[in-house]
Amino acid sequence: MSTEPQLGKYIPLKMATAFFSDETDRSEGDQDRYWLLALRAMVDLNFEFGAEPETFKIPVNANKTANFPTGCLTWSKIGLLNASGEVSTLKINTGLSFLKDTNPNRLNYLTPQLVDSVSILTTAPFFLNYYYNDGYYNLFGAGTGLVQYGECHIDEANELVVLPSDFRYDSILFEGIFAPQREEDYKIPLAFLEAVIAFIKAKLKMDTMQNYYGEATKARRRWGKKKVTLQMINQVIRESESMKLRS
Repeated sequence: MSTEPQLGKYIPLKMATAFFSDETDRSEGDQDRYWLLALRAMVDLNFEFGAEPETFKIPVNANKTANFPTGCLTWSKIGLLNASGEVSTLKINTGLSFLKDTNPNRLNYLTPQLVDSVSILTTAPFFLNYYYNDGYYNLFGAGTGLVQYGECHIDEANELVVLPSDFRYDSILFEGIFAPQREEDYKIPLAFLEAVIAFIKAKLKMDTMQNYYGEATKARRRWGKKKVTLQMINQVIRESESMKLRS
């Protein structure tokens, strides 16, 4: 039976450390140390370009906040699921207060001091915001045509999605980049193999960080998200063709 490593689009992180040990003629005794260095390499690569977004459905707390999923490095999209299976994003409203947002009784502290006199119709998610003489019209400047079914503000320090007190949904979708986990079978893209090895060498003073940056650049170019396919080109061409005035 063959004992050669099986290479595919993804490989176990421990395979990268095994390749490093073989190349540098290192013993098996320090494998855990090399594995931790390789994990640090993946954290660095994920921050730059390497991570694929993950999406979670998270519950809304009773105080109208939602906690970030564990291990979140940065969020990319927060919203609700529509009938087409797409994420309909929430409006980012930086005016929403973080007042007592970690307190279970947060809503008790949100007693309004001012009453907005603008008609609620102007905040509806439709670009028809004025009714007159049996017809709807647009009041320009009172709202946009972007359809969004809620709003939120992001408390990065406390890792909370802060929602208004009248938010009507019991869960939201949270898409983001997450830290690699210390798992025995944690896998990495094969395209990152040389970059991970270069990082281990640099941290062990066997090479320079400059060489790691070079390998990371090569990895980014090889990574699938940078690849241009004929399907993508055809889609761009077809979507640009329509019955419209040309500028």
